[in-house]
Amino acid sequence: MPTALITGASGGAGRVVTRYFLEQDWHVHANCHSASGAEELRAGIAEPLQQRLSITVSDLTTPHGVEQFVREAPKPVHALVHLVGGIRAGTLLEETEPETFEAMVQLNALTTFLLLRAVMPLLKATSGAIVTVAARAVLRPEQRKGAYAAAKAAVVALTQTAAEEGRPYGVRANVVVPSILKTPANLAWAQAGEEATWVPLEDFAAAVFALCSDAGRAVSGALIPMYGGLA
Repeated sequence: MPTALITGASGGAGRVVTRYFLEQDWHVHANCHSASGAEELRAGIAEPLQQRLSITVSDLTTPHGVEQFVREAPKPVHALVHLVGGIRAGTLLEETEPETFEAMVQLNALTTFLLLRAVMPLLKATSGAIVTVAARAVLRPEQRKGAYAAAKAAVVALTQTAAEEGRPYGVRANVVVPSILKTPANLAWAQAGEEATWVPLEDFAAAVFALCSDAGRAVSGALIPMYGGLA
């Protein structure tokens, strides 16, 4: 049974992706930032599937938290799905505080670096897969998203570097680039039916799984846009 490490598993997208992998007969070792998040994740998984779910509660912005997550994972490991991230937007560059920029880099880029550093040796042993998540603002710059886009651009660079360094070992690494996912948090601010053009979480989960499965074995180093109905 293959094992996937999934971060951000208690988030809106993370719960759906975790459940999707479990339904495909994978074992999932999930990371949650809090004990309450871990409880919510497990509560949303049917009991038969829970037998293939293990959870670590740790802070992935620290080397110690990443080391704990990886150490507690069942071995061998066949995939890393990194869903941790966050956005603070709404200000022009000249209005953005350095603390905001640092927070975006820490949450998006630093977590990616620490996880790749820890997991690459495991994935080289299994010719495994890596999937990270960027943002459309990386490819199509938008006003008031400079810090967020810069941090996600670092995620892209790190993932593509992993693709090159992992290629001799059969490791592939790809970046999914969604527009807006239909998470509960995003739906809370949707207006005038705009959510009809957003990306359903089930479609997102299916794409992520495909990149980790044998169906995606020939794809590596790619940025895969998922814009739904947005131009």
